[in-house]
Amino acid sequence: MKLRKVYQHVSISMLTLTAAYAETSAPSDEWDRFNDWTIADTIFPNLNLHGVGGFSTGHLDELATGGHDPLRKEFSAQSIEPSLSLRTEYFEAFSNYIFFQDEDANWDSELEELFGKIVNIPGGFEIKGGQYLARFGSINDKHIHRWDFVDVEMPISRFLGDEGLFIRGVELSWTLPLDFDPGLTSIASLGYGKVRPHEEDGHGGGGSRFEGEEGNLSENILTARLIARKRFTDFHTVTGGLSYAGGDNKFGRGTSLVGLDAEYQWRENGLEAGGRALRWANELIWRRVNAEDEGPPVDRGTFEEIGFYSTATYTWNNHFDTSLRVSWLEGVEDLGLEERFRVSPAVTYWLDEQRRVGVRTQYNYDRFAGGPEEHSLWFQLNVSLGTNQEVR
Repeated sequence: MKLRKVYQHVSISMLTLTAAYAETSAPSDEWDRFNDWTIADTIFPNLNLHGVGGFSTGHLDELATGGHDPLRKEFSAQSIEPSLSLRTEYFEAFSNYIFFQDEDANWDSELEELFGKIVNIPGGFEIKGGQYLARFGSINDKHIHRWDFVDVEMPISRFLGDEGLFIRGVELSWTLPLDFDPGLTSIASLGYGKVRPHEEDGHGGGGSRFEGEEGNLSENILTARLIARKRFTDFHTVTGGLSYAGGDNKFGRGTSLVGLDAEYQWRENGLEAGGRALRWANELIWRRVNAEDEGPPVDRGTFEEIGFYSTATYTWNNHFDTSLRVSWLEGVEDLGLEERFRVSPAVTYWLDEQRRVGVRTQYNYDRFAGGPEEHSLWFQLNVSLGTNQEVR
């Protein structure tokens, strides 16, 4: 059976199954039992499926910044992700593969993550090795099924790569001993490696001095992140993070990035499940790119750019979320990177209380410096099946 038919069959089956549960008011424990795919409480399979389609006044290849942003107005597969997690006392592992449709409705696929972790090392340490999404900022290491929006935040895709910063390497994490404050948790991580081989979409260039994509990190990459979370009460939590990434870029020179992120979360029921909730997250990323054109004659330049986004999601109940995002990119003319501004309100309705199957509607207002204003409306289907034990 062709992948297109498989995708359509899975989509229809999942919606039909969920509708049946809703109509019969099935208890939540029945739905939980259906999704209990655990093997010996050690292996945890998952299947995440996302489809998207809609309308836009602009050219989607110009509006999209991420590799899995909407590329077609017709409803199509944004991602089909089977994944597998392994959890033991001292070793954990994760792998996921992704199938998706490109702008021509052709199917493509790739291995995203495949890594292992040695955990519970005395002193609060753990070691990760393999191919993984680097710990940079608050969302780079999150897959699409954990997003609150249809598309990725623009600063992430421009500065870290159209699918984020995937590293082949090793990473050491340390949970700092902060016994003096039970409400405070802090984790430091340090990683080293190179970017996973991947054919990225071209962003930048087109008559500029340098190709903007060549400024992305490539090899000898050092990453570092420090995160601190303070739980003031069971209802109010603040998280802050500082991130760094630097190494050789595709020009054969160097690129450095520094990120600051902060998040506030309020939960009506505190540590208990359910109830209303508010999450407000912000991230600022600064990037410095050393560029070079071998010519002749040889041309060199150093360029800096800032990107920012702020998101707020209000959960009204187990079924209904409303979200708002504002994002901005400074732009660098010599790299062919335009200044951009985007506002994105979104509404998500979850068909089940476990929030595994939902539909999302999102509007994008895009403005390019000195260019047109574009309007887009997207409809997304989200299905997440299996156990909630994903290794990160």
